[in-house]
Amino acid sequence: MAILVRNLFIYFLVVGSCLLAGMFFFIEKKLPEKSYSEFLLDLSADGVSEIQFTGNRADVVTVSGYSYCAQVPEPGRLVEQLQQTPVKIGFSSDYTPFYFQAALFVVGLSFLFVVWVSLTPRRNGDSKDRFASTKLVSPEATKEWVTFDDVAGAPEAKEELQEVVSFLKDPSQFNRLGAFMPKGILLQGPPGTGKTLLARAIAGEAKVPFFSFSGSDFVEMFVGVGASRVRDLFREAKKKTPCIVFIDEIDAVGSSRVTAPSDGQDERGQTLNALLVEMDGFGSTDNVIVLAATNRPDILDPALSRPGRFDRRITLLPPDVRGRGKILKVHSKKSVLGPDVNLEEIAQMTSGFTGAELANLVNEAAILAGRDHCDAIAKEHFDQARDRIMLGVERKGVVLKEKDKLILAYHEAGHAIIAKLLPDADPVHKITIIPRGRALGQTQQLPLGDRTAYSRPYLVDRITTLLGGRAAEQLIFDSRTTQAENDFLQATEIATNMVCRWGMSDALGTQAYAISSESFLGDEGTRMYPMSADTARLIDREIKILLSRCYKNALDILSKERFFLKSLSDILLQVETIDAEEFDIIYQCANTKKAEEAGTIEKESECSVCPARGHCLEYKAN
Repeated sequence: MAILVRNLFIYFLVVGSCLLAGMFFFIEKKLPEKSYSEFLLDLSADGVSEIQFTGNRADVVTVSGYSYCAQVPEPGRLVEQLQQTPVKIGFSSDYTPFYFQAALFVVGLSFLFVVWVSLTPRRNGDSKDRFASTKLVSPEATKEWVTFDDVAGAPEAKEELQEVVSFLKDPSQFNRLGAFMPKGILLQGPPGTGKTLLARAIAGEAKVPFFSFSGSDFVEMFVGVGASRVRDLFREAKKKTPCIVFIDEIDAVGSSRVTAPSDGQDERGQTLNALLVEMDGFGSTDNVIVLAATNRPDILDPALSRPGRFDRRITLLPPDVRGRGKILKVHSKKSVLGPDVNLEEIAQMTSGFTGAELANLVNEAAILAGRDHCDAIAKEHFDQARDRIMLGVERKGVVLKEKDKLILAYHEAGHAIIAKLLPDADPVHKITIIPRGRALGQTQQLPLGDRTAYSRPYLVDRITTLLGGRAAEQLIFDSRTTQAENDFLQATEIATNMVCRWGMSDALGTQAYAISSESFLGDEGTRMYPMSADTARLIDREIKILLSRCYKNALDILSKERFFLKSLSDILLQVETIDAEEFDIIYQCANTKKAEEAGTIEKESECSVCPARGHCLEYKAN
């Protein structure tokens, strides 16, 4: 019925267009009409050169070439009167009734044909057009298969899916024990973690046909099209067993009917119902496995994600440091790396990167090396590629005023010094005042390892480090700028979570006052539990006290390290970027100078190490 409605809609659209086109053509070709008396006046004045009679209508051409038509009551009598005149007279038949009847016949016949085609059961060959959006990869057509060797950073997922490969290769060894093949496997995780690549690797390992389909391909404007495509997909899959059916972004068609109410009559509801029925129709010996990938497992319909349809859920998360190292090795196989490139160090400095981002990192580094006409990719190219991915392209056209640049240097120096002196803060990796993306400068910190849990001292030191930029501005210039906006946002978010979610406030105790609705897409939202006004005021007070203490601690540290702060900002103004090794040298020089002035050590002769006596970065060359 849905197909009939769709075809009739297209049919009436075409017929209506033809009628409108014919109407406009008739209006354009129609001659202007005059009265019979005006026509007789033209005849009496010898102003008519030609007359064409069609029934009672006369198409008149005047001597001047003007044409018009007129209705003649007695054409035969008028012709007798005009026989002795030079007027040319012609006759033609009126075929309008015949054309009208033929048009009605064609329209009626075509209407019946459309209805017949729509209601006739489709043959197997007719499903090719509906199945055109499906990508079928077969062992005969593909020479280069993606295998588990091409997938790195997800050892647990590969181990789980290895059983599926064994099922596809030899299902008898499991069937004799009473085990049956999982009907469906749901791959869930953030974007870029390799869900699609892992699905292709399963087909590559088992060497079976691989049907790739997107969830959005099922959903169409016309009701019933998506459901028919689902049936076509599984019909074709059963012909090529054993095989794998992969549905990417299944949340586009399988979203919950609770959050999006549906009576089952709309397109999405019918498509989901068809998918549920087809997945239930598999037998234990069909040897068809449905793989699906999604970033939003929380919105899937419970009837779709239950065991029996998707028997397994495999979560893919961003890899750890060892996984990132293996992924970098996979993606850099065809790249020429320089002797100074250490993939383990690059894996250390790319915490939180997904597999797709690491592949992009290697590609960006190769592009930068090619731009510089280098024979190999150097470490600095990876550093530049990382900065480009995380912060954006370097904004060389931004020209800062000297005062603004000075404030920026002190701001970033404040962040770096606080991170250096606090015991639980992450080490400083790079300090720069070169604008990139929306940031004018940045102090990059790299953790010593991937963190899965955060202690209270670490979070307090993190807040103190974030507030170090504003503390340096107030300490040196006694002013406040907008450069600390993002720092305040991050610090307030951490403090709020410490008080409301993680039970790190002595006044509020070990109780949660907020819940976070996290998803793999990163759109985290915090919902507060119902609470009294007194509790809300206490929460605000605890957050304010925590931020105030951290800010005061940052001011105290920078007040004791004024010389270090001034030395670091002066060098930043000269070189604009300082790495971790250079930062340690500046710190040692500042401590040496401070000890000399305090008299705790003997004053040394002039050297290029101390930042007060020259460019301390020359120490590296010496």
